Parts: sequence; C-alpha cells; structure tokens
Amino acid sequence: MIEFRRLAESELEKFLEFMDGPAFESQPQWRGCYCQFYLNTKAENDDPNARGELNRQRACDRIQSGVMQGYLAYSVQDGAEKVIGWMAANKFNNFVALPPQREDVAAIICFVVDKDWQGQKVATNLLNYALADLPNHGFTEVQSAPLRDSEFQDWGYRGPRSMFEKAGFAAVTDLDDTHVLMTRKL
Repeated sequence: MIEFRRLAESELEKFLEFMDGPAFESQPQWRGCYCQFYLNTKAENDDPNARGELNRQRACDRIQSGVMQGYLAYSVQDGAEKVIGWMAANKFNNFVALPPQREDVAAIICFVVDKDWQGQKVATNLLNYALADLPNHGFTEVQSAPLRDSEFQDWGYRGPRSMFEKAGFAAVTDLDDTHVLMTRKL
C-alpha cells in the first residue's frame, strides 16, 4: 500500500533517510541537494560547501521552521514504512531563487522517486494528492516548470509536462530553451 503525507517536522527523520539513501540512486548528480537549490539564495548555491551536509542542515532547519514544504510517498507493508517519493510543493515565494509571485500561489518544483518505484505513477499520485491538499493551506493557484518537450528526460526532476497537462495545468510561456511555465487554478 502507498500513503501520501504533507511534509511535517514529525516526518523529518524519514525524509532524511530517503535523501541520504535511495533517493538519488538513479540520479547521483542530484545527491546532496536535499531539495535546497530553489530555497537557497544565489550566494548560498555558489558556496562550494552547499552540496551535502550544509544543504542537509538547511533542509532540517527549513522543515522545522515550515519554510520547506512538500509531500512524501510511503510504501507501507506489514506495518513498516519506507519513503519512496518526494515532491517539493511550497509557497512560490519561499523559493527565493525564483521571481516573486502572489502569496496565494504555490510552486511544484521537484520530484524524486526511488528507482524501484519509478514508472509506477508515484509522482502522478503525489501531484494529485498535493492538488487536493494545497487549497487547505490557502493556495488558489499552483505553477510548475517542466521540460518543454513532452518526452520526459530522466534528468528532468521537475516532472514530465504530460503529467501536468493530464492534471489540468496549462502552458503559460516558455521560460527558457528547455522549460515551460504551467499553471492551474485550485
């Protein structure tokens, strides 16, 4: 069985076990980010020590303060829980690396799924769970920035465009040569 939960301080240890362990087995280039890149300032990201332990500590601090938000997918078998997926879904303006937005706009910026669970709709189900939950936290709109090309690339941690289209997101504008801004009312 799979369960979905909003990230809370009580989930911190499970989140860290996932990020320290299986999260990046299929994408080792992202190991050490702890989903901090868009929460960090440019100066914080330029710090050569930002990858690894420093980002890990920032994640702990930001989860405890509520600045880091998102959703976890758990595999639950025989009473044992294991995180198998993560989706960063946060107040848009908490992502300081992005341009400012209205306070009632959320952003979905990152997905990480355990390699053994990839291709089993974990990201899709995380997205659907978040779309149902985000209005409970004062959000009226959510934005994403997947790859422009509808064919998903395995390094595309923002999720496939087709997944967002199926969830009712509409393309707004190209952000660059690679990504498209998409939005959905909640």
